[in-house]
Amino acid sequence: MNPAPCRWIHLGLTLAVLGLIAWQDGWHVSPVDSPKFLVSPVTAVATNSAPEFHEQFIDPTFVQPSTHVSSICELPEGRLAAVWYAGTREGARDVAIYFATREPGLTNAWSPPRAIVTRETAGHETYRYVKKVGNAVIFAGAGRQLHLIFVTTGFGGWSCSSLNLKTSRDGGKTWTISRRLGLSPFLNVSELVKNKPAPLTDGGFAVPVYHEFLGAFPELLWWRPATGEFSAVKTRAFGGHSAFQPALVTLDETNAVLLCRTTGSVKKLQVSRTADSGKTWSGAQTIDLPNSNSGLDAIRLADGRLLLAFNDTVSGRDNLRLAVSADSGATWQRAATLAEEAGAEFSYPTLLQSNGGFIHVTYTWKRRGITHATFNAAWLDQQLKGHRR
Repeated sequence: MNPAPCRWIHLGLTLAVLGLIAWQDGWHVSPVDSPKFLVSPVTAVATNSAPEFHEQFIDPTFVQPSTHVSSICELPEGRLAAVWYAGTREGARDVAIYFATREPGLTNAWSPPRAIVTRETAGHETYRYVKKVGNAVIFAGAGRQLHLIFVTTGFGGWSCSSLNLKTSRDGGKTWTISRRLGLSPFLNVSELVKNKPAPLTDGGFAVPVYHEFLGAFPELLWWRPATGEFSAVKTRAFGGHSAFQPALVTLDETNAVLLCRTTGSVKKLQVSRTADSGKTWSGAQTIDLPNSNSGLDAIRLADGRLLLAFNDTVSGRDNLRLAVSADSGATWQRAATLAEEAGAEFSYPTLLQSNGGFIHVTYTWKRRGITHATFNAAWLDQQLKGHRR
């Protein structure tokens, strides 16, 4: 036999074995120094505050045929920043990632959106062919730094995606060139992101990401901005087939909960827990809340309760609701309906509690815009007592 074909056969078999190992074992690489989660102490909430609820579009004049998947964060001075993608349709070649900010103040308008990533710029900056861009997550670092992790794909669908990073050191005015993150031993594909990271005690972040090649499962990406070091933790918190797009909720330095979107026959949210800062996770458990194969988000509030935004249905995305847990996610109580209309889509929420105590939710509104809702704990408690909006 010709030795050249033999070499290609051996190479193909090696790649196949590596892929199967990664799929079977999760390609686990332990985070350096095992950092702990950075969690603010529980604080009492003022009981004499009047309920407040505000709602607005992020720039109602922004018109694109399809708008989807927002992310929101807060800068130290109280300014908000948001990103989302928009274009002809999801996955189209004209899709770009847009960025906008809002000055402190509940009734202030958002700045005009501007594109900060296109497939052309991402390809030029990473020296790779980029067919399309997708989900993006924005989060604040030290000083006025903003970090953006976003999805690109050069071939195939989203299961062939890669993650990329851009950073701004001036609050979003300018950005570094895109950097492709090498995270996978098998062709470095099928890494995606949807929800925000959790800060770590060493100044780094634990970013919840997920894998969709030969199965669907949640992972964590550990990142130290100070050193520029990346290490991948590809431990499946549970399963390898139906749970993805995790929301990471840290409870204290060592305990956290992952809440996951599910696909296939499982029509309920699935959760996993860690008691060792994310090194190991419990097996899969379902909670008594439905999931329609749609994105969700959850946060720990300043008073210690957990808040979840999700589609409260086993099919479709025609409502978006809030639920609250007072026992670290063991049980949940429905609190409020943010949007509901038969046949419409309200989806992919992202949550934030700002330093002033207000809770922010951004979400996809009928694929035609991004809605931003703001409310305080008094309004949430009012909803829990049955005084629904």
